[in-house]
Formats: sequence, C-alpha cells, structure tokens
Amino acid sequence: MSDDIVHPTLDDPLLIGAAEGLGGSTGSHQRDAWGWWTPLRVILVVLGGSLVVGYLQKLPCRDVSRWKDQFAFSHVCYTDVVASWSAYGLDKGQVPLFDFFVPYPPLTAAVMEVAAVLARAFPSDASASTYFDITVVLLAVFAIVAVVTTALLASRRRPWDALMVALSPVLILQAFTNWDLVALALLGLAMVAWSRSAPAWAGVWLGLATATKFWPLLMLLVLVMLCWRAGRLRDWLVIAGATVAAWAAVSVPVMLRSPDGFLEFWRVNISRGPDWDSLWLALGDATGWDSRGEVSNMRVGAVLLVLTLAVAVLVLKAPRRPRVPQVMFVLLALFLVFGKVFSPQDALWLTPLAVLARPRWRTFLVWQSAEVVLTINRMLLLGGLENFDKGLPRGWWYVTVGIRDITLLVLVGFVVREMLRPRADVVRAGGEDDPAGGVLDGAPDRERRDAGRHRESVLT
Repeated sequence: MSDDIVHPTLDDPLLIGAAEGLGGSTGSHQRDAWGWWTPLRVILVVLGGSLVVGYLQKLPCRDVSRWKDQFAFSHVCYTDVVASWSAYGLDKGQVPLFDFFVPYPPLTAAVMEVAAVLARAFPSDASASTYFDITVVLLAVFAIVAVVTTALLASRRRPWDALMVALSPVLILQAFTNWDLVALALLGLAMVAWSRSAPAWAGVWLGLATATKFWPLLMLLVLVMLCWRAGRLRDWLVIAGATVAAWAAVSVPVMLRSPDGFLEFWRVNISRGPDWDSLWLALGDATGWDSRGEVSNMRVGAVLLVLTLAVAVLVLKAPRRPRVPQVMFVLLALFLVFGKVFSPQDALWLTPLAVLARPRWRTFLVWQSAEVVLTINRMLLLGGLENFDKGLPRGWWYVTVGIRDITLLVLVGFVVREMLRPRADVVRAGGEDDPAGGVLDGAPDRERRDAGRHRESVLT
C-alpha cells in the first residue's frame, strides 16, 4: 500500500484539466517545498474564507428590523438563527424545551440557549444580531471539527479530499442557516472514533449527535449491515449500547423535567405533511393524494423500508464489502430524497459523506450547484406566497426539486457502481480497504472466515 499523498491536480480529471489550463499540475519539488503548510492547514485556511463568505451572505438578514416585505427571501439570506431569537422567546429569557417548546432535540436547544445567554450579557438594541454573531462563532467551531474529521477519515493518502468540504457551495450557503453543523461535527467525531477501532467512544459521540439531530442514528443501521457481513456484531453491540447510553444521559433529564417540551420535536415531525422540497408534495399535487401527516408517514415509511432492505441486500451481495462512508451516503441520500422533508440546509448532512464516498469533483459540484439553484428558487417561491406576481411559479419549483433529486441520485448511482465494481473506487486504488472502517478495515467476511475454519478442522 502506497503512503504517498494523492494530490488532486494529479488525480482528479476535472482538476487535472483545470490545472493544465493554468500552466500545469503542481510539480513534486514545489509540493515538497510547502513545509509548514500541510494539506490540513491549507484546508483550514480555505475553510475560514468560506465561512467568512457564508457570514457575508447572511449579513443583510442579521438586522431583524429589516425583515419586512419578504426581505429575507428576496435577499436569499434567510436564517433560522435570527428568526428563532423572538420566535422561540429567547429575547425574553425563555429556555428552549422548558419555557418554550421548540421542534429540536435537547442538544440543539442547548446550543441555542448558550448563545442566547451570551447575547443577553451584552445589553443592546440589536440583541438578535448579537445572538446571530455568537451562534456564527459556535457553528464555525463545529465546521472546523467537521472538516478536520473528514480529513482524518479520508486516510493518510487523501487529506486533500477534505478541501471539497471546505470549498463546498452548500457549506458557504447553509453553514449559518440552522444548527446542522453541530450534529455534523459530532457524527464526524463518532466516525473517527469508529475508524480508530474504539466503538464505545464512537457510541458516545453518536449518542450526542442523535441528541442534536435524529438522522445520525442511521450510522447504526449502516454498521449493523456491514458488521453482519464481517461477523463483527459484538463491536456493533458496543457502539449501539454506548449510543443509547449517551443519548439517554442527555435526553432523559429533559424528558423527566419537561415531557411536553421533549416530545415537541417528535410531535412536529410526525404530524407534518410533505415539505416544499419533497417529491411527495409534487406527487400529491399531481395526483390529489392525501398529504396529511398520518397518511404520508405510512406511505413514506413503506418506501423507506423497501429502500433500506435494498441497501442491505447490496451490502451483503456486493463482491467486496462496501466502505462505511459509501453505505452511509447512499442510505442517507435515499432517506432524504424519498422522505417527507429535504430542506436546502439538509444537504450539509450529505456533503462530507459524499466526499468520503466518492472524492470526485465533477459530479460533486454538479449536485452542489443544483442545491444552490434550489435554495435560490425556494426563496423566490416563499417570497411570492403573499405576492404571486413576484414569486416563482409552483411548476418551475417542482422542476427545480426534480433536478436536485436527479443530480443527487446520479451521484448515488456512481457510488453504487463503485460498490459493485471496487476496482473503480479511487479510495481503494492505493491498496487500502476502508480507512473509515475501524474493525471492519481489512476484516474478512463471515463466510470466508467460516470456510477457513472448516478447512482447518478438515486438515486436523
């Protein structure tokens, strides 16, 4: 296995062509002369620039007094952070989940409360702006963790892959829209712990991630598939137990003190119908289907169950056991595309996983560009709900959703192809198996190990 660092301008077809147009790829002597500027340090500087651009993009909406006449939509700068200041009673000192019910799990509510307490410590007529600035700083820290963990999971040969996350258009546009970076960072820590063969610590971080947003729990579903194939269910039981324990340590005290506040997240998500960005809304408009929450839950649940079983069959039948990020990306992408809600900021969840599953710039940027267009068109759509002459027609909106879903599913298709044809997987090209796999990395499958034991028993 080669330990040479893979340089994007010598490895990725899109960047090779771009480098040739700018005078050629970086030479080996020039690369060796970088000295202190390691790939990770360069990536973090780039990330800093992206976060500054992301902050400037939201800057017009920082002043809540300007939120009139659909200002946040027309300027494409809407952020839940600023909206939550007054909407959730943070300006009055109310504590999320206890004094005011919010549709978020406990750790997200805790981040909101920490920022609110700090903001109220600075008396100002622009407290919402102060609250936003403090939240931006907190989220920037989580963004750094997310990018660093991506670099660590990409193996020693491919640290430059994390540059795709640092330069991600979705990261720039959505970093400060909601609190998604918190869960993303905690999931990254869980995956790093798993990759270091520390399933108990992985479970601790995963439990905290699940107490922030619910979607990271899919990691357990992915790992049970892979651990079953590898015969490593004992390790899965360790991470599953630690996940439940960490989640309970955060959630049970909240549940006991404010059961209604704790259940608000579940109540909202169970009762809601398909969101604007869901293909189910378009199908409902086209067919007249009942889109109420209860009916949608059954319909969507059945589809997601079938898709989960299909992914499980793929994992078990692939010629070589797929890598952890590949399966996580495919499963999460399918859950988002065919679920009730796929908000623009949810694309942040997929971004590091997409990079780890298939570190190729062209398909990645095509999908990310579709997400940017969808975000802009969503603002135009919502801004026109009160003034139809200025809004985006609903038909064009559905076209936008369809294009976003297709570009993402194409990327899923490429990942599935590489799961079925491991030789096409650039991560494995250097002789590695699964850098993020931990106990699964290089482990034989259950059938191969059982066959080996059978041969030994026959020989003895």
